[in-house]
Amino acid sequence: MISKEEVLQLAELARLKLDEGEVAGLQKDISSILDYVGQVSAVQGDTSTKAEESPSTAHHTVMREDLPGTALGAREELLKAFPKREGDYNVVRKIIQKDE
Repeated sequence: MISKEEVLQLAELARLKLDEGEVAGLQKDISSILDYVGQVSAVQGDTSTKAEESPSTAHHTVMREDLPGTALGAREELLKAFPKREGDYNVVRKIIQKDE
């Protein structure tokens, strides 16, 4: 179990003020968390050799390579698709009105 002094040191680092009841509660909670992490670490074990033995668990990316290009096509085609233009700008209806 984590000691009271360790909880107080963590609280000081986090700039928390704790009363005695909170310290006791955090002792139990932090100890439970650390025990759980220990259990997960024990089950996980050394993954460096397991990945070599089982290629089905090896991580790989399924996304395509990120290549530069135009996602929406040529600029003029995109500008032509807008119903109203002023020069190189697309005109949209006003949705925010300024109160005067």
